[in-house]
Amino acid sequence: MILDGNVISISKMDYIKKEIDSIKNTHGIEPELKLIQVGNDSASTIYANAKIKRGKKLGINVTLDKYDAIDERGLASIIKKHSENVNIHGIMIESPLPYNIDYNKIIRNVPYYKDTDGLNPYNLGNLDLRNESIAPATARAVIDILEYYGFMDGNVCIINRSAVVGRPLSMMLLNRNYTVTLCHSKTPNIQEISVRSNVIVVAVGKKNFLNEKYITDKSIVVDVGINYENNHIYGDADFDGINKIVKAITPVPGGVGPVTATDIFHNFLNGLKIQLEPEFR
Repeated sequence: MILDGNVISISKMDYIKKEIDSIKNTHGIEPELKLIQVGNDSASTIYANAKIKRGKKLGINVTLDKYDAIDERGLASIIKKHSENVNIHGIMIESPLPYNIDYNKIIRNVPYYKDTDGLNPYNLGNLDLRNESIAPATARAVIDILEYYGFMDGNVCIINRSAVVGRPLSMMLLNRNYTVTLCHSKTPNIQEISVRSNVIVVAVGKKNFLNEKYITDKSIVVDVGINYENNHIYGDADFDGINKIVKAITPVPGGVGPVTATDIFHNFLNGLKIQLEPEFR
């Protein structure tokens, strides 16, 4: 089975647009997401423009502020200004940031209810309390795919321990009663763990890393990897080598990616709803 992320993305886009339209009609506001980019990284610019286009489809005004050079204090000041602006409802800091700015520090300046990335410590901590209102979009996308296709329990092997994917995803899966093993570069027996797991989530940044040695005919593979080579995009799983063996697999592109791109706006919507609660008015 091919786990098509585009189908899920379309369904979620429809839901988000209806919710945004209802909020605009009820409250008379124009929802705005502010993107902040430091430097001129070409990939970062491409992703920012993609968010602007997707936001337009949803009725969300996505604006981009670009800075050639700025220090951590200057960026914190800009974030504070946007945080205090009641007409801006979400803030995203585009990656990568220059070496002189620590993302883990700077994200703390974004209020949890405007943290569209879902990486503020408050939102990450909330995952432990089963509050997933605002969560890292890639982790949410993996959950969306598993739930949409009816894979609701079992043993999961996550090959990634980052704050963007592995760590938040492990907690979100635990919240759904999966049994989770979190693997990383120092894990000595990844193949053994992977083979005995129902679900394998791979995000290591290595083309064709996950091959037939890691899977069985019962494996459900969720490939989060994106690798560029000769103008082509590849995942971390050897799709051509294993897709006829495994029970189910996400393609790259067309799997986790489109769901992640939409789940960014799911976070934005939930943050906007928090800002519309009585204590914010």
